[in-house]
Amino acid sequence: CVQSGTLACTLETEQYEVNPGEALLVLPDQIHSYRTIGESQSVLWVFSTDWVPEFISQLGQREFITPVFRMEAAPLMELLWPGGNRCKQLAGLYLICGTALEQCFLQPRPVPDVDAHLSSKIIDYVQKNYTHTLTLEQMARDLGYNYTYLSAYFNHSLHTGFQGFINQYRISHAAALLQGSSLPITQVAEQCGFGTIRSFNRVFLKEKGMTPSAFRKQNVL
Repeated sequence: CVQSGTLACTLETEQYEVNPGEALLVLPDQIHSYRTIGESQSVLWVFSTDWVPEFISQLGQREFITPVFRMEAAPLMELLWPGGNRCKQLAGLYLICGTALEQCFLQPRPVPDVDAHLSSKIIDYVQKNYTHTLTLEQMARDLGYNYTYLSAYFNHSLHTGFQGFINQYRISHAAALLQGSSLPITQVAEQCGFGTIRSFNRVFLKEKGMTPSAFRKQNVL
């Protein structure tokens, strides 16, 4: 949910601008990234589909044509307070999903092809290994793909290089930790796979347009 400023979001191959009072819902296995246009303030929630089985059942094999919808962050922040009442958290998540279903049109999801399966494999691999040192060579070996093919796949199908994809994933999780926990910034960097605080600060500034400490001050819950 965007509270001020504008976020430029890429979902698969489509680009969207999310403005104050709007939200974007990313479905499982969808490749995505986002960056701020100038200064902005937003709230990010990452949750498992296990929390919203009724929503997943209603969604079926469909996806949103345009996943941007009107939603204010303030009422959700009270419901989704980290470590809060589970019933309130479920209410908050279903409020997000239900609002998206009300406002966004649905269309059948494309039939998965080889590339789609590879996207899922990459996402799953990164989810399991992003806290460790990652290289394209190691990923290619572990997934059973040719190094050159996998490198080209990142650039042509995911519209970013391997390291850029890893950085975006790590920073999205770092942002959630900075926003929803009191962990020291050095510990956030370590938990998100950055070897040094210097590299964490550099990548975070590039992705978010501000330092981790500035982001935490602007987005404290």
